[in-house]
Amino acid sequence: MIKKSLLYIISGLIILASGLAYGEVVDKIEVVVNDEVITQSEIDRVLAPIYERYKVLYKSDDLIKKLMEARQKVIEQLIEDRLILTEAKRLNVEVDEKDIDEKIEETQKNFDSRARFEEALKAQHLSLKDLRARYKDQLMARRLIDQKVGSKVMITPVDISNYYNSHMSAYSQPEAIRLRTILIKGKMDPKRASELAKTVSDKIKAGADFTELAKSYSEGPNANEGGLMAYIQRGELLPEIEKTVFSLKKGEVSDIIQTSLGYHIFKMEEKRPSRVLLLSEVKREVEDTIFRDKIKEKIKGWIEGLKKNAYIAFK
Repeated sequence: MIKKSLLYIISGLIILASGLAYGEVVDKIEVVVNDEVITQSEIDRVLAPIYERYKVLYKSDDLIKKLMEARQKVIEQLIEDRLILTEAKRLNVEVDEKDIDEKIEETQKNFDSRARFEEALKAQHLSLKDLRARYKDQLMARRLIDQKVGSKVMITPVDISNYYNSHMSAYSQPEAIRLRTILIKGKMDPKRASELAKTVSDKIKAGADFTELAKSYSEGPNANEGGLMAYIQRGELLPEIEKTVFSLKKGEVSDIIQTSLGYHIFKMEEKRPSRVLLLSEVKREVEDTIFRDKIKEKIKGWIEGLKKNAYIAFK
């Protein structure tokens, strides 16, 4: 049997007010959960990105209805977060300072510099001390869930095999190709670009190394890597390019293809046919999926138990 830690999986299940999005300001208290509070500004901040999406999709009464439904769900989730946090504090769940340091470092990597990171903190009315406290709360909650719920989730080899066999289509790998490319841009001098593209094409036909020519002549973003591109699936290239390159054989070089970007020459590096991935290749992914499904149900029951013994007051 397999037991899995929640420290990296459960993050998607908790909104816990511990990130940069939850600057603390003095405002109206909407809900009291044991010794914790949920404020109007906190609810609004969680709703802000939802509102931005909904105002594109819905209008008038439909928009209001959808926002009201979203607000209720946000409040319910925040209440559950507070229940978990107060239970973690009650049980004196400990968090290693090194884990908090890692969270701070991970967040800081999302910014260009330390100064930008500090600016973001300031914009959200947070000090580094505040952020550390919020990350501590988050880690406490995750550790508690791991102890109370995650440790009880078991996944057997039979579970894994049955799930894989029932969801094989989800683990199919579509056809993909990997190309090298040389791009000669033609906006500044179309005639010169056309002539240069032909010169490069002739060099390739004469046996010159495509990779070295790409490094010397290509104006594409991957020129320094010899024009090597990431794996590409159908539908990801311009139509005028896709039809040609997907018909190339491994090692074959295309004729010059002109697009609005300029003149392209492609070499087929690898062709990966469509196939269903083996269970051995996706076992970890299958385990994680089963674990998330099982943990959601167990967390739901556990939280219902917390609610029965909690003080929850709407203001």
